[in-house]
Amino acid sequence: LGDMACHIVGPVFKVMELGFPTEVNCSVSTPYVDNFKAGYFPDSAPLSSSVHFKYKGKNGEDIKLNWMDGGIQPERPEELGPNEIMGGHNDLGNGVIFEGTKGKMMCGVYGDDAQLLPTSRTQEVNVPQKYKRIPGQAEGHYKQWVDACIAGYGKQEVDSPFVEYAVPLTQSILMGNLAIRSFNYRKEVNGKITYPGRGITLEWDGVNRRVTNFEAANQFVKRNYREGWPDLEL
Repeated sequence: LGDMACHIVGPVFKVMELGFPTEVNCSVSTPYVDNFKAGYFPDSAPLSSSVHFKYKGKNGEDIKLNWMDGGIQPERPEELGPNEIMGGHNDLGNGVIFEGTKGKMMCGVYGDDAQLLPTSRTQEVNVPQKYKRIPGQAEGHYKQWVDACIAGYGKQEVDSPFVEYAVPLTQSILMGNLAIRSFNYRKEVNGKITYPGRGITLEWDGVNRRVTNFEAANQFVKRNYREGWPDLEL
């Protein structure tokens, strides 16, 4: 997930208009520090991870979002030719695959190089432009942000609105990291080390920002501030 998830899955949130995730589960790689001796580094990102989110769509349907990193990739779509690159052509295999009820499509990082599958359909189907383009393309986002700050909160329309887009996107990425951290949470029971956060699905209350079925995970949602610093109200 790191700092790339927001750039890769941003188009998913924009197109699907996703809100907060309702549940998430994951599996992560195990580092070894010696022969048959697993290392334990709970505060570091794993070498690879596979994280699975579930959302409620606008019409109440379940929408699944699967994230893979560290060299792990999903199964290649049957519609993709053996020599065709999966994902963005300039992104070394990074990107998104959309699977819908009527077909599939893929794109690279930032939504670049979007193509229908099979890719020949991209030239056959005329898709009308839905989202307006920002002057200056990628660099134009910075100017739009500065202009909005100068205008004042709520006084200028932006193409990446905070509440409708940035908040659920950011919370989802953090929720994925929370699942990974919970996967590596361990406790001692009767002299044995156990991992109670593994093999379960975390159920998430996005409004109240709490895991509802695994209390140990909530210690990572909000920190205890140092003495002398007030508890911040989020």
